[in-house]
Amino acid sequence: MFHRGALFLALGLSGLAVSSSAFAQQAARPAAAQQKEEKTFPKDSNWTLRAINGKTLPAGMEATLTIDGQFRGSGFSGCNTWSATMWPVRNQRFAVGPVALTKKQCDAAKMAFERTYLVTLHNRSGWDLVNGMLEVKGASGSLSFARGF
Repeated sequence: MFHRGALFLALGLSGLAVSSSAFAQQAARPAAAQQKEEKTFPKDSNWTLRAINGKTLPAGMEATLTIDGQFRGSGFSGCNTWSATMWPVRNQRFAVGPVALTKKQCDAAKMAFERTYLVTLHNRSGWDLVNGMLEVKGASGSLSFARGF
């Protein structure tokens, strides 16, 4: 009789453990569902810079970004043209390989703008598509792009 009671107690406790485990798994599901859903990296697209660090571009400044189907980024950076490999990584971030840049010299303001633009792109920034705009944010600043042609 003692053994049968111990067996029922053991079975009851193991059933409790199983149902606790199932409850924990169900409780974890909504948390996973709340995580941000990954978006598709915007390859095969053209973009025109509209704002840098939350401010509209100064008069006479412009920059572009094209990302082709082979994850090659290129564009105009304010003074020079550039190109580099750009590939998506986890959590809506992207990495940029070494940048090839023409060597044209411009006035100091354009060169400073170009440096800020390229450093922000190159620093493993995060990206998001918000209301048709490409938003790039990283430790060194933010860039807001509108669709280009």
